[in-house]
Amino acid sequence: MAFLGQEEQVREFQDRFKYLYLAVALCLIILLSRLVYLQVLSGEKMRYYSEENRIKRVKIAAPRGMVFDRKRRILLDNHPAFDLEIIPQYLKESKRQDEVINRVAKLIKMPAEQIRETLVKARTLPTFMPVKIKNDLTRDEVAIIQSWKIDMPGVQIQEEIKRTNVYADVASHLLGYIGEVNQNELPRLNEKTQRYKLGDSIGKFGLEQKMEDWLRGVDGERIVEVDALGRTKRNEKDKGRVLAAELEKPAVPGKNLVLTIDQDLQLAAREAFGEKIGAIVAIDPNSGAILAMLSRPSFDPTEFSRGIPPALWNKLLANENRPLRDKTIQDHYPPGSTFKLITAVAGLQEGVINENTIIHCPGKIKLGNRTYHCHEKHGHGNVNIVTAIKRSCDIFFYRVAQKLKSVDDIAKWATYMGLGRRTGINLPREVSGLIPTEAWKMKRFNEVWNAGESLSVAIGQSYVLVTGLQLANLYASVANGGTLYRPYMIHRIESNEGQAIKEFEPEIVEKHDLAAKTVSLVKQGLWGVVNDPRGTAYRQRLPGMDFVGKSGTVQVMRQAANKIYTKCETMRFRDRHNAVFAGYAPADDPKIAVAVILEHGCGGSTNAGPIVRAVIKTYLEKNFPAQYGPEVIAAKLKAEGKKTYDPPIAVPAASDEDEGIVPIEGDSLLPDDPTDNLPAPLPGGST
Repeated sequence: MAFLGQEEQVREFQDRFKYLYLAVALCLIILLSRLVYLQVLSGEKMRYYSEENRIKRVKIAAPRGMVFDRKRRILLDNHPAFDLEIIPQYLKESKRQDEVINRVAKLIKMPAEQIRETLVKARTLPTFMPVKIKNDLTRDEVAIIQSWKIDMPGVQIQEEIKRTNVYADVASHLLGYIGEVNQNELPRLNEKTQRYKLGDSIGKFGLEQKMEDWLRGVDGERIVEVDALGRTKRNEKDKGRVLAAELEKPAVPGKNLVLTIDQDLQLAAREAFGEKIGAIVAIDPNSGAILAMLSRPSFDPTEFSRGIPPALWNKLLANENRPLRDKTIQDHYPPGSTFKLITAVAGLQEGVINENTIIHCPGKIKLGNRTYHCHEKHGHGNVNIVTAIKRSCDIFFYRVAQKLKSVDDIAKWATYMGLGRRTGINLPREVSGLIPTEAWKMKRFNEVWNAGESLSVAIGQSYVLVTGLQLANLYASVANGGTLYRPYMIHRIESNEGQAIKEFEPEIVEKHDLAAKTVSLVKQGLWGVVNDPRGTAYRQRLPGMDFVGKSGTVQVMRQAANKIYTKCETMRFRDRHNAVFAGYAPADDPKIAVAVILEHGCGGSTNAGPIVRAVIKTYLEKNFPAQYGPEVIAAKLKAEGKKTYDPPIAVPAASDEDEGIVPIEGDSLLPDDPTDNLPAPLPGGST
């Protein structure tokens, strides 16, 4: 009986086993289905993921486009650089953080604590992203790190490109510099397309910034095989694998720029400038093409391309001469006597004077309770418009200002001839300068204009402000007979193969509708400044080249009545006058116009003039040797019975009376800057 009962129990359990069999069969079916899905239906996809786990994508930095001068001499180039990076993910997984960090510190001679601090600062980033530890490794450092690399998980060397200014600090403000993209810039830069990521380089200033879209290339990628700790095993060169051929892509370099700049002229300008502070602009009066453009003091943008060392940045910021500012377009200055040609044009065009107008210069005049002096203490006697320009007679131009209806007449012609407005050059941060009017003063200060201010404006002082570029462009338009061009410095954009992609042509802003007599009288006066023995810049003449121009000296500090004729060179440096000179050559067939502004340079003709002279002489000799080569000029002068004249750059300074300085008792000739003065760009693009 007992045995029979057990059989029934067995049968009862056997009936239950079929449910277990069904469950097991169902699991097997599900497992098999999953295997079929993974191995057959999604095999290629899973293989892709598997390959991704064992490979690493390494960026190939795209070279930025190169920049050449007008004769195809390279100005901005790319040199290879090597950076040390650590990938936190692999370093952490190795369980040897301290050992690896200490070894790296020893190899690159960097404090281990500094490396740890760098890694801590990068904790907000994904752990798989490389953290830059040191830029610009030496070749010895690269070699020793590579030899230890297999024993340092997460450590890698990344090849980058170092942007290099071939001529160091020459034209650094024009060419600009690059820097790393920062967190604040990313949203704006990637608003339309994801072009940038943290650590990428971007133009921050000058042409590097303005032409970023053309100069920037497209980064490439190469594929390397890594182990579980991220250490490179070998390059993936098997073209039969899924990823290698499809994902590897070469870097595409940026486009090249060919500028209108003449590097010979740049170097001549730098040599002539020496340690002086200020700006020089040289322009082709027949097209508006920039031939030279320097701001001094300067800096070497190569030092910025791989991150700015804090010590260097602080040194530049602390420099009271502001080397980070582009003094050719970012700073503006009273033009002094170089502005007198505007007053002359206003007087002639408005009909208040003509070629027969004679004004007596006694050396000073009284207006209200102020005395307005001429730079010639004892006066010039009777002068006409040509003599007034040639000898820079201030009394003559005071009287012209009094004859005009208001200062607005001067402002009208100054604006018409390109002052008080941006030139439109293809560079960032250009300021407009200032040409004051009665309405401007009322709006700015809520004060009416007074007659004495018109006298100061007439000689380029008071509130009048111009940039070096505006001044050069003004004299270029006078040189060519009245055509105002928009200055430009890019001649063409090229592919890496040298094929033209885009070419830039001269652009006429407007043509001055000046009477032929006005132009003739102004040009006669400018010719006399340099070529007449009684001209204020006669020592800067260039026989055989017909150099013409105008000097100016601008008081920057208030002078007491008993010190208005104090010799400039005896003053404290910051109290000294600014020196200005603008000119062009040759007079009848102008090929170059140049303007120089020297901060605290004292005499315009004795200190700014020699720089203009040197640049013009260099340009004509090197670019037109058949007409203006030294031998040609010597032979021409000999045939005419004239002597050559070649004074040294360091001309002995003359007294301010010879330079056009215009003292006004108890009055400051350099007002506070009435417009916003942009600061130099900070690292990361801030201002």
